[in-house]
Amino acid sequence: MVERWRKETHCFNFREGECTITLRDIAILTDLPIDGDVVCVDSTPPPKVVANMSGWQHFIWTVTGLCPPEKGDHDADGHPPLSKGQVSITWLTAEIRRKHNPEFGGIPLTEESSERDKDIYARIHILGMIGGVFFLKKSNNLISNSWLKIILGSWDDMGSLSWASACLAHLYRSLCNASARAVKEIDGAMFIVQFWAWEHLPWIAPKVDPDKEWGPDHPLRHETYGCM
Repeated sequence: MVERWRKETHCFNFREGECTITLRDIAILTDLPIDGDVVCVDSTPPPKVVANMSGWQHFIWTVTGLCPPEKGDHDADGHPPLSKGQVSITWLTAEIRRKHNPEFGGIPLTEESSERDKDIYARIHILGMIGGVFFLKKSNNLISNSWLKIILGSWDDMGSLSWASACLAHLYRSLCNASARAVKEIDGAMFIVQFWAWEHLPWIAPKVDPDKEWGPDHPLRHETYGCM
């Protein structure tokens, strides 16, 4: 699919003609919202407000309740928790699980947990979806700290953004960068390319059992078409 991508037209070039992934495809496959404000990421480092924390350390602590060390420790993938304006989602998820895992002396997250704990857990989960699913980078587990500025906003503000258009723009850029001859790696939401190809190129799609009913009550049928 990458070899057939033409960055001049943002289309796949097939023998039968050209076609491309559209905003409608993103919405159907992922259920991300189309309508809303533009997703605009501010990469300006925050000012230092605490003596023993850098600006990003304090900002991450404000969002997640966790303060990543800038030196010394490394996550399970060998990356420092905080490096060059990026935070390790591997470190974040490991720390939040340890915080709520009784085996490590943590307190399990339940309905009775504080709203602060629920809020932090939800924001880290969304951060993982942003950096690990829809806006994936070649570094795999490192996420730009700039996303934290959006995550720190209100739930209404986050829900009012056009995430589908941002995902599509990032996907186009990833395909354009990867189509260069010397490039050997690709980032971005490649699962969307795979699902789109299965739907539009049925001869490469996995076979579906015709006896299996994919009705609305099926346990594997979710809200998004991509899950099916």
